[in-house]
Amino acid sequence: MSESQMDVERIVSEVIRRLIAMGVVVPNGNGDTCTESTGNELHLTDRVVSLAVIERRLDGVRRVTVEKKAVVTPAVRDELREKNVELVRV
Repeated sequence: MSESQMDVERIVSEVIRRLIAMGVVVPNGNGDTCTESTGNELHLTDRVVSLAVIERRLDGVRRVTVEKKAVVTPAVRDELREKNVELVRV
């Protein structure tokens, strides 16, 4: 991937992050969506939950809920454990 492509990826990721922070439901291109819940809980409907999905979204979050069949990467599990955030499958 070229440097300009990486710049575009970073910009798009930041825009999506800001939209989600405002409560906008944003499709991820696979038919999945990522939704921010109220209070200290973050609900994710992505099929694959990677560090990119949770990046800068854990401030004040005590619980992350994911779909039962979601794949949660080991790096995400480590990050949640490090930040004392509970992972719940629903």
